[in-house]
Amino acid sequence: MNAPSRKRRGSGRIKLRDVAELAGVSPMTVSRYFGQRELVAQEAQQRIAQAIEQTGYVPNVFAGGLASARGKVVGMVIPNIAGGVFGETVQGVTDTLRPHGYQLLLASSNYSSAEEEEAVRAFIGWSPAALILIGHQHTRGTEDLLDKANIPVVQTWDYKPHAKRIQVGFSHFDVGRDSAQYLYDKGYRRIVFVHTGQPEDVRAMERAQGYARAMESLGLTPSTYQAPMQAPLEAGKEALDTLRKGRWPAEAIIFANDNLAAGALLHGLRAGIAIPGDCAIMGFGDLSIADKLLPSLTTIRPPRYEMGRVAALRVLDALRTEDGEAPAEHVQRDNPMEYELIEREST
Repeated sequence: MNAPSRKRRGSGRIKLRDVAELAGVSPMTVSRYFGQRELVAQEAQQRIAQAIEQTGYVPNVFAGGLASARGKVVGMVIPNIAGGVFGETVQGVTDTLRPHGYQLLLASSNYSSAEEEEAVRAFIGWSPAALILIGHQHTRGTEDLLDKANIPVVQTWDYKPHAKRIQVGFSHFDVGRDSAQYLYDKGYRRIVFVHTGQPEDVRAMERAQGYARAMESLGLTPSTYQAPMQAPLEAGKEALDTLRKGRWPAEAIIFANDNLAAGALLHGLRAGIAIPGDCAIMGFGDLSIADKLLPSLTTIRPPRYEMGRVAALRVLDALRTEDGEAPAEHVQRDNPMEYELIEREST
């Protein structure tokens, strides 16, 4: 039996009856599969599961009269809600979508690709107008869900030329490279990169790769340190203590984010470590605390709000295209953004 054809938004997405037809069962049986699976025969369960896998069907949580609400919500999955670095991006998305009648639903992946996949699956169940994700690396399951959902998807906070989906962001590899080059130009040679300790923080990994490439091109040996999995301020303190020991203590440290760098700076102030005299410190993110620390923190400032604003504009462009209001070429798929290196007292 052939799979039902993919449908455009204008003609409707994959529906429960399509799954039933492919599985060779009634729509009621498929409905029971989701609500009372124990009432469905094992063999029928297997056929339904295969049909769901093949079509990418996700049950719509809107019921009856609420079905008119579909299409006015945009889902967004960010790695962390508590950290604050993505807050301005979320605000940029919200400010841009709201005047057009769209509302934002937000979820956190906790830097887990598996949790991101769960969030994407849940959002698709709410039949959103579009999805906004962070970065370009996702699980195969997430990619399959996005392919079959047939809705606009924008990836932000990252940039990879000619990516599969609409992207709004910058190269983290370039951030790492430019950070190392900046410290080299300041006269530092024993430069260490401190990773967040989050095993799936792929953007920090890309910055570490850019740092390593720059060090090698400068004839220096790269050294990456994995911060312990604990509160960022404590992890930054521990990293500074560790990297200041030994025969060849670090002259400069690039921390993967400002929270880690702040922990190092605060510890240095208490412990009498001269910064940048004994060790220069650099962060990433330019959080609101960065210019208030003592010494103030040299860091990279991403275009946080602007990425959100442009990502939302690309969502609106894509929706207009799907509604026939604009040609496909109206959607700018590659949107590289500029970051800034903010020099302060810590280097």
